[in-house]
Amino acid sequence: MVTADEALALGLVDRLVPAADVYTEAFAWAAKLAQGPAIALRAAKESIDIGLETDIETGLAVERNWFTGLFATEDRERGMRSFVEEGPGKAKFR
Repeated sequence: MVTADEALALGLVDRLVPAADVYTEAFAWAAKLAQGPAIALRAAKESIDIGLETDIETGLAVERNWFTGLFATEDRERGMRSFVEEGPGKAKFR
Protein backbone atom coordinates (compact mmCIF):
# COMPACT_ATOMS: atom_id res chain seq x y z
CA MET A 1 0.00 0.00 0.00
CA VAL A 2 1.24 3.49 -0.86
CA THR A 3 -0.20 6.95 -0.37
CA ALA A 4 -1.41 9.03 -3.30
CA ASP A 5 1.70 11.23 -3.10
CA GLU A 6 3.95 8.16 -3.08
CA ALA A 7 2.09 6.72 -6.09
CA LEU A 8 2.70 9.96 -7.96
CA ALA A 9 6.38 10.01 -7.00
CA LEU A 10 6.77 6.37 -8.12
CA GLY A 11 5.08 7.04 -11.46
CA LEU A 12 2.14 4.76 -10.70
CA VAL A 13 -0.29 7.59 -11.46
CA ASP A 14 -0.05 10.57 -13.80
CA ARG A 15 -1.62 13.16 -11.52
CA LEU A 16 -3.66 13.66 -8.39
CA VAL A 17 -7.04 15.39 -8.31
CA PRO A 18 -9.47 16.07 -5.47
CA ALA A 19 -12.10 13.34 -5.07
CA ALA A 20 -14.86 15.77 -6.06
CA ASP A 21 -13.16 16.36 -9.43
CA VAL A 22 -12.34 12.76 -10.39
CA TYR A 23 -15.19 12.24 -12.87
CA THR A 24 -14.83 15.67 -14.47
CA GLU A 25 -11.09 15.17 -14.90
CA ALA A 26 -11.54 11.59 -16.16
CA PHE A 27 -14.08 12.64 -18.80
CA ALA A 28 -11.86 15.53 -19.91
CA TRP A 29 -8.87 13.20 -20.24
CA ALA A 30 -10.97 10.63 -22.14
CA ALA A 31 -12.16 13.35 -24.55
CA LYS A 32 -8.55 14.34 -25.21
CA LEU A 33 -7.53 10.71 -25.80
CA ALA A 34 -10.47 10.25 -28.17
CA GLN A 35 -8.92 12.88 -30.46
CA GLY A 36 -5.68 10.88 -30.69
CA PRO A 37 -4.60 8.15 -33.10
CA ALA A 38 -7.34 5.54 -32.63
CA ILE A 39 -5.41 2.59 -34.04
CA ALA A 40 -2.33 3.29 -31.92
CA LEU A 41 -4.46 3.71 -28.80
CA ARG A 42 -6.18 0.41 -29.53
CA ALA A 43 -2.79 -1.23 -30.02
CA ALA A 44 -1.50 0.11 -26.72
CA LYS A 45 -4.61 -1.04 -24.84
CA GLU A 46 -4.49 -4.51 -26.36
CA SER A 47 -0.76 -4.84 -25.71
CA ILE A 48 -1.26 -3.90 -22.06
CA ASP A 49 -4.29 -6.16 -21.60
CA ILE A 50 -2.60 -9.19 -23.15
CA GLY A 51 0.72 -8.39 -21.50
CA LEU A 52 -0.88 -8.50 -18.07
CA GLU A 53 -2.33 -11.95 -18.74
CA THR A 54 0.64 -13.72 -20.28
CA ASP A 55 4.38 -14.26 -20.07
CA ILE A 56 6.89 -11.56 -21.02
CA GLU A 57 7.88 -13.15 -24.34
CA THR A 58 4.28 -13.32 -25.57
CA GLY A 59 3.56 -9.80 -24.34
CA LEU A 60 6.60 -8.43 -26.16
CA ALA A 61 5.64 -10.32 -29.33
CA VAL A 62 2.16 -8.73 -29.27
CA GLU A 63 3.71 -5.29 -28.77
CA ARG A 64 6.24 -5.87 -31.56
CA ASN A 65 3.52 -6.99 -33.99
CA TRP A 66 1.42 -3.92 -33.29
CA PHE A 67 4.44 -1.63 -33.49
CA THR A 68 5.51 -2.87 -36.91
CA GLY A 69 1.92 -2.87 -38.19
CA LEU A 70 1.36 0.74 -37.13
CA PHE A 71 4.07 1.94 -39.51
CA ALA A 72 1.72 1.22 -42.42
CA THR A 73 -1.02 3.56 -41.15
CA GLU A 74 -1.98 7.06 -42.18
CA ASP A 75 -1.90 8.01 -38.50
CA ARG A 76 1.83 7.23 -38.35
CA GLU A 77 2.52 9.42 -41.36
CA ARG A 78 0.33 12.24 -40.06
CA GLY A 79 1.80 12.06 -36.55
CA MET A 80 5.43 11.98 -37.65
CA ARG A 81 4.94 14.79 -40.15
CA SER A 82 3.21 16.94 -37.55
CA PHE A 83 5.92 16.20 -34.97
CA VAL A 84 8.66 17.37 -37.34
CA GLU A 85 6.78 20.39 -38.70
CA GLU A 86 4.89 21.60 -35.60
CA GLY A 87 6.37 19.84 -32.57
CA PRO A 88 4.98 17.14 -30.29
CA GLY A 89 1.31 16.86 -29.43
CA LYS A 90 -0.12 18.95 -32.24
CA ALA A 91 -1.20 16.30 -34.78
CA LYS A 92 -4.85 16.16 -35.77
CA PHE A 93 -6.15 12.65 -36.37
CA ARG A 94 -9.30 11.48 -38.14
